[in-house]
Amino acid sequence: MTKTAVDWAHMRAFRFSNDRPDDWPPDVDSISLNGVALLGIHRKTGELYWDGNRLVTAKRFSNFERGLAVVTLLIVLVGVTATVVQAWAAVVALP
Repeated sequence: MTKTAVDWAHMRAFRFSNDRPDDWPPDVDSISLNGVALLGIHRKTGELYWDGNRLVTAKRFSNFERGLAVVTLLIVLVGVTATVVQAWAAVVALP
C-alpha cells in the first residue's frame, strides 16, 4: 500500500466551510471535510488536538452544584452517625 502525501497547506486553507447555521454566533464557523483532517488524538493521553493545538475541554461544577454536594454530604453524615449510634445503643442494651 502506498502512502499518498497530504497537502497540509491546502487542508489549512480550506478548513472552514462557507455554510453555517444562522443561529450560531458570528465568529463561529463550521469545519469543512478538509478541516476534519486537522483533528487529532494524542495516542497516550487521549487528548483532542486541532491543527496541533490542544483543545481545552473542562467540566466544572457551578457554585449551586458544589453547595448541593456539601448539603448532601452533611445529610449523609448525619444519617450514618445516627445509624452507628443506634446500633451501638442496641448492642449495649443486649442482656
